[in-house]
Amino acid sequence: MDLPLVPGTLLVAPTSQDRDPRFARSVVLIIDREPNGITSGLVLNRPLEQPVTESSALALLFVTNPSERAFWGGPLGHDPAILAQFSATDGLEWFHLPLQQRRPFPLADVGVIAVAEHPSPFDGRILRARLFIGLCVWGRGQLEAELERDAWELRSARVDDVFTPTPERLWADVLARG
Repeated sequence: MDLPLVPGTLLVAPTSQDRDPRFARSVVLIIDREPNGITSGLVLNRPLEQPVTESSALALLFVTNPSERAFWGGPLGHDPAILAQFSATDGLEWFHLPLQQRRPFPLADVGVIAVAEHPSPFDGRILRARLFIGLCVWGRGQLEAELERDAWELRSARVDDVFTPTPERLWADVLARG
């Protein structure tokens, strides 16, 4: 599938992905792509054992179900980030990644919140949210090289991919839809 490397695109590990067991059968949502090619993403299908309540006190301001498990977003960092779906995005200046050049996130009404930078509720606009700890980052040219080696397949993301109630099935479901 010939898709651009932009926020809202999924990177799906192929069945032959065995070079890094952390990414076997993983589905990564691209959340940022800088003009210089540095790319960030979150692994959507790696729930952790601990619930949100044990992962981040600030996350409780955003996540609608505190007993839901947090997710491993990737091997870099331990800062919490939230992917949230909003009922309205009018006037929300933060509806994109903080500390980056402010570019909108194009997946319907889904946005990324850096919990430490936005420690206040959003006027009841959050419909559903998921907490991620850590993230994936590719340096300039690194992701393109991995795609050349067929280390990833590209797919279009859907809002329900982000919030699937069955993350253990997400990899197979995304591959099946082609």
